[in-house]
Amino acid sequence: MLITLREGTDFYLDGLIIETILSTFCARDLVVLSAVSHSMRAPAQLAAHRSLVALVRRLQCKLLRHCERGSWIAQLREWEAVEASNLVWLQAEADHTTLVKQGDQKFVKRAADISGNGHGASMHGRMPVFRPDAVNGHACFDFDGASVLKTRAFAQTLPQPLTILLVAGARGDTTIFDSLSPQSGRFELCHGYPTGWHPSPEICMTASGQDSSPRHSLRGSTRGTGDWHVYTAIFDHRRSEIFIDGYCEASGKTVGGNGLDGLSVGCDHNGVFFLTGSLAELRLFHCHLPNAQRVQTEAALAQRYGIMYSSAPTPTPSPAKSLSRFSCAPRSPARTSANS
Repeated sequence: MLITLREGTDFYLDGLIIETILSTFCARDLVVLSAVSHSMRAPAQLAAHRSLVALVRRLQCKLLRHCERGSWIAQLREWEAVEASNLVWLQAEADHTTLVKQGDQKFVKRAADISGNGHGASMHGRMPVFRPDAVNGHACFDFDGASVLKTRAFAQTLPQPLTILLVAGARGDTTIFDSLSPQSGRFELCHGYPTGWHPSPEICMTASGQDSSPRHSLRGSTRGTGDWHVYTAIFDHRRSEIFIDGYCEASGKTVGGNGLDGLSVGCDHNGVFFLTGSLAELRLFHCHLPNAQRVQTEAALAQRYGIMYSSAPTPTPSPAKSLSRFSCAPRSPARTSANS
């Protein structure tokens, strides 16, 4: 291949050498190369496409044609930013977990963080049960209403925006995840605080308050019936959103300004309200995940776990569902307003 640089210098490189060299370039390098040499624009785009496919495969996501926009280099740059922002990735697979056998059951002592950031979750008592082949041939962590997995405290409390995607099945009035300890600000996704008490309350998220009832929240319409869902909770002040299986169920209202100091998976930060249900996967991103990457990640999770999914645009949720505050009433007859 004849390469012409901006200064007018020409030289030849074998196509295989070009491909090998460009495979090591990030999107920013490919942008610079395309600007410097007109003859390298097409090879740079091809290299970006190969790198994009490899990156998306590494993230266990999928590329959808209707989400494509811009050049391959531009898309690669977006996905590189998403990968860099992925701070926690827990997956209920035997290869990523440390298991303890007690009788006929295996319990999860530690779930490794496969993002590579060292934010694994563990528990030495009250461990969830490991269920192989529980959902579409994949394993899950089974929480019995008294078990929990906790990460260590993050080096620094993470400010919003944060996006947390998870695959879970929750039953009744229950917490799916929250911040780390009673000293933490609340950062919770739960089924609870309906307008009036219900045996399978609606999905809620909040980053408001600590011990008392939260002042700010978003509440969707999906109830805690135990069905498996792909949950996406985007904590971003007034741009916060809840997506369930691809549908936006709540948006357009602040959930509070708390940051996240660590994760309690399967329990609220006060150690009072636990998850009754199961969790197969959780991913935390330190960003407001862009729509294209959110949809393609959710779609891949739905396909992996056999969950019905739709990325079609949906009407804006009604104010009664998306903009309501938490009720001051208890989440269940036995509960008080001390926690969400």
